[in-house]
Order: sequence, then C-alpha cells, then structure tokens
Amino acid sequence: MVMDNIQKFYSDIEKAKKFARADNGGRYDWREASRRITELFERENRNCASLARSFSDFWQRNYVDCAEDLENAPDQAAIEKLVALHAFINNDEQTDALSASDWEEIKEMVNCEAEDLPIETLSDMMKIIVEKGAL
Repeated sequence: MVMDNIQKFYSDIEKAKKFARADNGGRYDWREASRRITELFERENRNCASLARSFSDFWQRNYVDCAEDLENAPDQAAIEKLVALHAFINNDEQTDALSASDWEEIKEMVNCEAEDLPIETLSDMMKIIVEKGAL
C-alpha cells in the first residue's frame, strides 16, 4: 500500500512524538513533541512558509497549550486539526476535522498572508474557504 501525502504526514507526526519521548530518556515531553510537530508542519509546507507559521501558531495556541491533559498533548483531536490544516494547504479534501470557527480563523490568516502566496495556491484556498462557508 502506498501512503498518500496526508497519511505520510500523520505518520511523521507519530514519529516526532516517539522521538520526543526517546530523546528524553523515555519520558514524554509535550513541549518538545509539539515543537517537533510544528517544525515538521512548517517544513512540509515551506511553499507557503509564512502561512504555515501562522497556522502552526494558531494550532499550538488553540489545540495544544490549552489541552486538558497537557502531559499527553497534543492529543488525537489536536493532531487531526493539524493534519486537516496540512490537507488544506495541499488542496486535499481531508479537512473535516476543522470547525466553522477554525474556518473563520483560516480565512483571516489566508487574507493576511495572501500577497505572499502563489496565485494558484491562493485561488485553490479561496475556493475551499468559500465551499466551507467562511467567506
């Protein structure tokens, strides 16, 4: 079975979490794990570097730093949000984990970063935002 872009990204997140534990003597360090995951996200989306940084900051602030169980953050729901943001950037349809309020934030971030995005990428993103009812 061949992994698609989204499956590979999800797998890489799980590896980042495992390495955060292994590099800390077997103790899970949620801060290190989330740092590695956001670096991965930004590296994988360097074609939209500034927007990817905005998305990772949004994710960290809204789905990791405020987690009920910080010692095990990011949890599965938070990871699904980041995977959906990755899917959005890559014009993939796997964005169901994003809520209406997420789409409002995404619209604002895309608007702020629009001048730095390739026109085709911006056009694809705006189509998705309109489809999701955030415009």
